[in-house]
Amino acid sequence: MLEVLHRDGLSRIGRYEVNGRKVETPALMPVINPNIIVISPEELKEKFHLDALITNSYIIKKDQVLREKALKEGLHKFLNFDGIIMTDSGTFQSHMYGDLDLEPDEIVKFQKDIGSDIITILDIFSEPEFSYEEAQDAVKITYERAKEAKKFAENATLAGPIQGSLFLDLRERSAKLMNSLDLDYYPIGGVVPLLESYRYSEIVDIVMASKLNIDFGKPVHLFGAGHPMVFAISALMGVDFFDSSSYVKYARDDRVIFPDSTRYLSELKYVPYPSPYLDRYDIEDIKKMDREERFGIISRHNLHVTIEELERIKNAIYEGTVWEYAEERCRSHPSLYNALKELYKYKEKLERFENLSRVHPFYYTGPESLQRPSVLRIEKRIIDRYKYKRKSCIVINDKDTDKIMKYIKNIDSHFLVKTPFGYVPYELLFIYPIIQSPMPAGSEYVENLNKILDSIDFDVLISWLKEIPDDISGIKNYLQEKERDLDMLRIRAVADYQFGKGASNFLFNGDVKIIKSKNTGMIRNIFLDQKHILSMRNDGFFTLKMDGGKILHKNLEFKKLRTIVNRESEEFNRKGKNVFARFIVDMDPELRPFDETLVVNENDELIGVGRTFFNREEALTLRKGMVVELREIIT
Repeated sequence: MLEVLHRDGLSRIGRYEVNGRKVETPALMPVINPNIIVISPEELKEKFHLDALITNSYIIKKDQVLREKALKEGLHKFLNFDGIIMTDSGTFQSHMYGDLDLEPDEIVKFQKDIGSDIITILDIFSEPEFSYEEAQDAVKITYERAKEAKKFAENATLAGPIQGSLFLDLRERSAKLMNSLDLDYYPIGGVVPLLESYRYSEIVDIVMASKLNIDFGKPVHLFGAGHPMVFAISALMGVDFFDSSSYVKYARDDRVIFPDSTRYLSELKYVPYPSPYLDRYDIEDIKKMDREERFGIISRHNLHVTIEELERIKNAIYEGTVWEYAEERCRSHPSLYNALKELYKYKEKLERFENLSRVHPFYYTGPESLQRPSVLRIEKRIIDRYKYKRKSCIVINDKDTDKIMKYIKNIDSHFLVKTPFGYVPYELLFIYPIIQSPMPAGSEYVENLNKILDSIDFDVLISWLKEIPDDISGIKNYLQEKERDLDMLRIRAVADYQFGKGASNFLFNGDVKIIKSKNTGMIRNIFLDQKHILSMRNDGFFTLKMDGGKILHKNLEFKKLRTIVNRESEEFNRKGKNVFARFIVDMDPELRPFDETLVVNENDELIGVGRTFFNREEALTLRKGMVVELREIIT
């Protein structure tokens, strides 16, 4: 079972548990060949602190000595490893060496008999060169085998590989079929030839077609992905597990793995990244070593570098900078950069998994940064939720806002500000990520003016992009002069942007008092008729107070902004306990991670207000973990 501890978009840090054994994800499962053990499972656990590995059940089964020992001792004692052990079924060997003496049911039963923690069915490896018909057959046969395996592998953790070659509709179908069986673990198979030939853009399409069609509460494993250069973009797409024997295979050929590349030892004069295994020697001395000694050193270095990259990725997820990290990593190779651009084609689908806000600013790494799903959200929410009638619309540059404050304060106009994120109403300049984003001079910007203009209500368009006039007497007939309360305009626009179109009409219907910080002058708290309804955070969004929640609950139609819990959970939530995944009945599909939410029972009776960490798709398929942090309850 997977519990998500931290998340940033689709990427996540999780705790995966099976048979009482746990591993933190994203995680690497090194491949162990029981015939040729280079780094022992014991060393993997003790020195490399790895809690999971993968070995091949076919190799064990076909060797009489290994088979009898594994059956007698059990797999964990056989390998001297007390962490999670996943077994492959021999599919890849069959792909590499032709038909093998394998029966689908027999190999699954053998894995169960030797005590594998994660059992892989015997799937059909769908090669990139497959015709549509061949790939279709592979999907069908793999599904039928998984269905049969589920019948007799009772209580076992089954891995159902997703196949389909390069045909994305077949990948989607395979994912949905496997998901319909409610399996425990979903590897994405048939990708090794693509990885080996740097066809990373196709990997992106395959992973996205698979990931978006299985339960988000289940772990995803990218079979055969073991080079660290693909980890960041894979984790960004929600991959939880990686495996490979590359750390050993490359070392056998004197190939040295680094986070961004692989280099032959003969080409190295210096070590570009710190390595406890290479740094203890002079590089020239390593080249002169006995082949087996050198092989051991490079193997351990390769494994160390691979694990270290996953630690950096986990840190980026925890910090909320995984997009920045992946963008930087993808610049290390043209094929990876193409893959990153391919991923941006999915930004509309990815938007619903993007956090409303992050602790760290939005860092610009290049023009591609403005293709992130969080930027698309700004445009979508302005178009959907910024609905005010004004006589004129004035377009300005962001560097000119201070110069024209006298106009902004005294002309009742839409002021659209040209920012790197596109054209944004002045009232929304202070929300994440717009105001919190340091941008280099000459940065690219999103061109969305026509879309925004088409969505807002005005009669006359005026452009001050090139020059701000000193005298506006010539256009006064087009302007409506009026002293404006900019704080009130701002909180109305943010409320509509955050809670939905028209939310400001009932949130601020009465005696509104805005409290500001004495030190910074920033808005801090909002009172309505002497009741504290909202607090404004440093990211420019509101924290919902209980009295504000009551207003929204009364005026928003059922399911809007709601997280609905069952009766079993209600009893505890009314005491202030947080909302956990298995007790959720439904959620508003418009809620995003880190949105404010109303927690209600099945009769739509308000229980409290809080912050959700997941969207609806995730919350309804997670089986463990906190979904809503309950902040205040009805008393």
